[in-house]
Amino acid sequence: MPIPCSAPRGTVLALFAAAILTTSASAATRPPATTARPAVAQEGLTLVVDHGARVAILRAPASRALAVAAWKTSFGSVRRLRVVQRRGDWFAVESDVLGNGVVGWVPRTAPVSLRSVRYSLEADLSQRLLTLRREGRVVFRRRVSIGAGDSPTPSGRFHISDQISGKRWGLGCCIVVLSGKQPHLPAGWNGGDRLAIHGRASTSESIGAPTSAGCLHATEKTLHELARLPLGTPVVIHP
Repeated sequence: MPIPCSAPRGTVLALFAAAILTTSASAATRPPATTARPAVAQEGLTLVVDHGARVAILRAPASRALAVAAWKTSFGSVRRLRVVQRRGDWFAVESDVLGNGVVGWVPRTAPVSLRSVRYSLEADLSQRLLTLRREGRVVFRRRVSIGAGDSPTPSGRFHISDQISGKRWGLGCCIVVLSGKQPHLPAGWNGGDRLAIHGRASTSESIGAPTSAGCLHATEKTLHELARLPLGTPVVIHP
């Protein structure tokens, strides 16, 4: 099973395997990822891929395919496609099968179920703060560690794609896997490139420090609360 980017700088866990994203589009043909500061994540809609289905994500409505989303993620969860815009019977979505900042389109006739999401997460990298909201109201604000200087946590618009245990890898109770990837991995890094929120691999790490390979590190208390969030919960990370 692939594991997200993790651990403090200089630590490479031998059990980590690189995350693999299945896509039908090469990086060269994808639109460039946005560098603009995204807005605060809003609660909204997510598309849940039907059992056994494969959904083509198009470059534009009625255009060619960017990628194909199978019904399960590489971590075994039922795949969500986070809705960022709606245009008639078409949904603009971000997904783990697309690159960071890449938006594709899915018709309402696709084999998906439309669900609402009441929670959202915002990570402020400059303040090293993670904010959880429910229906727009702040539930909590907690300190988190962020990526080191040469492996910074990327900003962008993502969602929670998987919830898995972190105990096997010594990363706390829980790993909240995000739909994004880390494009700036440390030199010699042999772990995965998926973004996530998880615990510290070393007890010497102080929460709130810039020490990770790109993931956000949180306390056990925070992780237990995040582990209850539904898949598809939107996450915005900004500088």
